[in-house]
Amino acid sequence: MSLLSTIASPARAALCLSLLCVAVPTARSQVSSLDKFDDLARRAESLLDSQPAEAASLYKQALALRPAWAEGWLYLGASLYQDNRYAEASDAFRRGIKLAPGVGTAWAFLGLCEAELEDYDQALTDIRKGEDLGLGANQQFEITVRVKAARLYIQASAFEEAQGQLYPLSKVNVSNPVVEQTMGLTALGIPVSIADLPLPRRPVVAMTGKAAWASACEHPVEAAAAYKDLLETYPNEPGVHYAYGLYFMETDLAAALAEMEKELSVNSSHWLALLGRASVKIKQGEPDAALQSLTAAMKLVPANYRWICHAELGRANLTADRLDVAVKEFETATRQMPANAQLHFYLAQAYRRAGRKEDAQRESDAFEKLKVQQDPLAVPALRPFSVAPGRH
Repeated sequence: MSLLSTIASPARAALCLSLLCVAVPTARSQVSSLDKFDDLARRAESLLDSQPAEAASLYKQALALRPAWAEGWLYLGASLYQDNRYAEASDAFRRGIKLAPGVGTAWAFLGLCEAELEDYDQALTDIRKGEDLGLGANQQFEITVRVKAARLYIQASAFEEAQGQLYPLSKVNVSNPVVEQTMGLTALGIPVSIADLPLPRRPVVAMTGKAAWASACEHPVEAAAAYKDLLETYPNEPGVHYAYGLYFMETDLAAALAEMEKELSVNSSHWLALLGRASVKIKQGEPDAALQSLTAAMKLVPANYRWICHAELGRANLTADRLDVAVKEFETATRQMPANAQLHFYLAQAYRRAGRKEDAQRESDAFEKLKVQQDPLAVPALRPFSVAPGRH
């Protein structure tokens, strides 16, 4: 069963809602024998969910008559996606988007196609575009899109970004095992798909995801109970103590540090736990201890995560009043991740303390511009290495 076969109707509803503001032809209930276009459009729509290949054929015939029909191109893309014809579907969505560029669901669908074609960077770019425009009111469609994006980030070891994709679903208390599984991968720091995970590890991911998701949804009683069960059942599984440490990160630094230490005692190369330990040490005012962990972490982190090491090195040196070093580290982090608002905030802070007022103002302006594009209410527990402005 294809992915779209489970969401075809919701996706169609989402596209319909998004296209209400687009002037496009619609099928009439009374089909004139002289109006071939309306007949083709009606028949295609009736077959979209049940016979996508036939629907695609009918949409193509209708579009041959009216090539400027935006809705037709988008539904052609949906039918081709459901028929696992992802390259053709991508082309159809691009044609539709050119005619109706403001339809967020279309951009998201294009991203789903590109993900299937393994064009992951472009997939994430187009999914983010869809999210910016709006994914519509259909929750199942939004879950599908956000889980796909999160799993692409997970494969790149970009766990924080993956959690950021899932977080909007926690605001509405989504209860979904696929979401929880994905959350489990991020909380444990496992950069593989569920399908590629060894069978013995899957229950660990499921239990961790249940606990982490309960915490994200702000269900503290359920979260505490789920983490208790997790630790009792899998006390020595890789990543479990790290995940438990994240749970305490914003409420109990001593407990968070203890769990990070436990993780590192059984897996000294767990770079996420090294970063977690460093973050705690910075918060506790022990920058030199943090630097030891960060030096070790820098040798282990994937290349696309080094910006976090540089950012944390900047925070540690800023705490130690080594301003020149802190500035250089924040500058490096900002070059590597220019769209991260928080990095611009930290760099502005470092410039200000170094007496570089003009540079500080430039970075403050960049921070203000970027922060409105990012969720200002992000749960700190979901962003383990981030500290909200003003928390130092």
